Amino acid sequence: MAVFAPYLNFMWESAKDIGLDPEELFSEAGIDPTLRFDTNARISDVKLDTLVWLASKKCKDEAFVFHISENMHPSYLGVMGYAWLSSASLREGFDRLARYQRLLTDDAIIELIDHGDSFHVVLDWHTKELHDAELRETLRLANAVKICRMNCGDSFKPTRVEFKQAIPQQPAAYYAYFRCELVFDAPSSVMVLDTSVADEHLPGSNPQLEVLLEQQILDYLAKLDKNDIVGLAKSQIFDLLPSGQASIEDVAGKLHLSVRTLRRKLKDAGTSFKDLLAETRRELGQRYIQDSSLSLTEVAFMLGFSDSSSFSRAYKGWTGKSPSESRAQA
Repeated sequence: MAVFAPYLNFMWESAKDIGLDPEELFSEAGIDPTLRFDTNARISDVKLDTLVWLASKKCKDEAFVFHISENMHPSYLGVMGYAWLSSASLREGFDRLARYQRLLTDDAIIELIDHGDSFHVVLDWHTKELHDAELRETLRLANAVKICRMNCGDSFKPTRVEFKQAIPQQPAAYYAYFRCELVFDAPSSVMVLDTSVADEHLPGSNPQLEVLLEQQILDYLAKLDKNDIVGLAKSQIFDLLPSGQASIEDVAGKLHLSVRTLRRKLKDAGTSFKDLLAETRRELGQRYIQDSSLSLTEVAFMLGFSDSSSFSRAYKGWTGKSPSESRAQA
């Protein structure tokens, strides 16, 4: 399992803040510190776990994990961090994070569950052999809250946070950081938000920037895994839609595949070209609708529809609302 190398920056800065020598710490964990500047580099999740564990042992502070979480910065998450900041809502941000989490790590598992009046972000991970599973669980949940505070301000607090671990001997630091109801010995690691909070429009929302950053995410993932046929095809659809030439024949040609081979590969990946095209149009359409500088006719053509009425029918099928209704609400 591997992690986006610039993520290491938050540990480098944290080490300095808590009085540790970051070069010595990284060396002890077997990590080249220069990798934190390389957006194309990945590091072993085991080494990251060792780094965090060593720092916690040297620091000997009950609130250690919350100190280091405070050093999280969007740039340490690469293009995903800036896409997060430009999201229209926390729900949309977490949806993107869940879909494209491989950009940051192939260890994490993010599940989003809507319970009507509450929105649950469920966290899990593939790697089970950790130096301190409770430490890593706390760090993951603390980071989830921290990135929400990046968008909503420091006053943000979840409705509830649930931990698989037993209640710590000194839970005061937990309550001071999360500032909400905490549940221990829970079946899963979960951050719970009120639906109104998850769907509240964020002041930093930028639909034009979102589209550009999403394209960069797709391009990065395509390069990361040359065998990711879904990511490769989606990236090409993204590029071709405005020209109205996003047919399976066009995408297959761009990927130097026959139409038959592309269909087979997508079927093996559990999807189809029709579903992928609809998914891409839906994601882009919901972002373009928020951009008042674009007319609905322009949005329709940018999504590859031949006319605005075809777009309106498709959009209503995606959201249950007409494009004009969604734009008025936005």
